[in-house]
Amino acid sequence: MARNVYRTKGNFKGILFILAIAIILGSLYYSQMLVEELQEQSRDFLRFRVKVIENSINSEESGDLSFIFSNVIQTADFPIIYTDNEMNPQIWRNIDVAENDGRPVSADTLVYIKKLIEEFDLSNAPIPIAFGDNVLGYYHYGESPTIRNLRWLPFIEIGIVALFILIGYAGFSSIKRGEERLIWVGMAKETAHQLGTPLSSQMGWFEYLKSSPEHIPKVIPELEKDLKRLQTITNRFSQIGSLPDLKSENLNEALMDTIEYFRKRIPQRSGKVQIVTDLAPEMPPVRLNTDLFSWVLENLIKNGLDAMENKGGSISITAAKLNESQIFIDVQDTGKGIPKAARKTIFNPGFSTKKRGWGLGLSLAKRIVEEYHGGKLLLKDSQIGDGSTFRIVLNIDESVVTP
Repeated sequence: MARNVYRTKGNFKGILFILAIAIILGSLYYSQMLVEELQEQSRDFLRFRVKVIENSINSEESGDLSFIFSNVIQTADFPIIYTDNEMNPQIWRNIDVAENDGRPVSADTLVYIKKLIEEFDLSNAPIPIAFGDNVLGYYHYGESPTIRNLRWLPFIEIGIVALFILIGYAGFSSIKRGEERLIWVGMAKETAHQLGTPLSSQMGWFEYLKSSPEHIPKVIPELEKDLKRLQTITNRFSQIGSLPDLKSENLNEALMDTIEYFRKRIPQRSGKVQIVTDLAPEMPPVRLNTDLFSWVLENLIKNGLDAMENKGGSISITAAKLNESQIFIDVQDTGKGIPKAARKTIFNPGFSTKKRGWGLGLSLAKRIVEEYHGGKLLLKDSQIGDGSTFRIVLNIDESVVTP
């Protein structure tokens, strides 16, 4: 199962990577289409104006035609330079040089303008102006600021998105590492806690046997129970992360096994705690993994005991049919209750109201019920000062239910 999880995560990351590449390529392609469309509009505009000029030239018998040439320059919103038929710059606009006002231009400026002409001609072929069979000059043009900005826009957008993704990834990775630390620490403490009870019990029995060896027949059954308990704990941890084996079980028997174990071991410190049961007779069978399910019930009972804060009280366990296809188990305590602000997060890993709690019990219980047994675990009700009620909903094993 673990391999499948990692393979699924790897496949999901691969799909996300391919999707991101597709979005980037799509953005670049779309922006390039817009750039080409705007460039084509610039070419069409220039060709149209040149055609108008050629018609005007052919209709003029004499006179100064410079106003006709400058007309195209003045109406252009992109870099444009007009040269004579020997490629000498005559008129220009929208370049980093002041427009020609008729005064002589420095040699350095002419060199710079001619260099711009070469750059323009690499991207866009110059458009000639003809008078009959003679070429009077050429229009050289480059990209408008809008087109240049559009070329850079997708890269800027991708950079900004990538920055946000990196920040988000760093944040989520930090949160994930924090949760993993909580889970590992919680599992370590849960393991120690689970093993502590039967081991402490066994040590007590061994000390008892040293002082009273004649009581061996009475002690052996209790030692067997603790050894069985250790075996159950081993089975629980071995099944976390794998597909559990579910069998059709008698729910009442599974409940009573855990309840009786707790009844004998509930610490009676400053107040007496009772476990009260109300189990409907002849309950239909359910598909359970008894080792894991008893873990859920133990966590809910421990949660109730902690909520009482050694003040005494009761834990009531009720089980009955919810409908034709489901049964429910309610675990109600008379503890301090859960504040409203915390009710939405009680099943999150790391949540705990205890100073030394590790916040794994309810999270683990919910996962066992919902992911492994296909049921539901929820907080049914909680009142400050009156206690809380947790509800487990399980599906009836219809394969063995007789109509």
